[in-house]
Amino acid sequence: MSEFDFGGRRASEFRHRGFWALFAERHPQERATLARRGPWFWQRGLPDFALVLSMYVAPAQNHVGVFFGRNEKFGATDSWSRLKPFQPAIEARLKLRPEQSSQGLGINSLWHVNCYAEDNWPAMSDWLVRECSRFEEAVTDVLGQK
Repeated sequence: MSEFDFGGRRASEFRHRGFWALFAERHPQERATLARRGPWFWQRGLPDFALVLSMYVAPAQNHVGVFFGRNEKFGATDSWSRLKPFQPAIEARLKLRPEQSSQGLGINSLWHVNCYAEDNWPAMSDWLVRECSRFEEAVTDVLGQK
């Protein structure tokens, strides 16, 4: 993975604090389910299932995305292997197109967007919350039926 995006900019040039401040301002309800955050991600906790959904910004790859992350303090370990038997049912509910996913991230969704363009930030933050909510609903529907 390169530090540079396709336009020759460094990932370190991305104003992540500004992005996550806008995210928190637009979606204050996310603070109630915050499991952990860092410069490139915000995790929403799903305590009933010992899972976290990671919403992230990858400026060097020109995308934002959502996937089931890891958070030992929250009990979210081995999430991918625990979800593997349910992956077809969860993905069927999500109805993701092949270009929306990245190999190696388990159940995930991404949106290709210029992360450096600050006028894209409102749409990026809204997309992350909507997509994360879709994931939460899908996993709740599937795992709630066990």
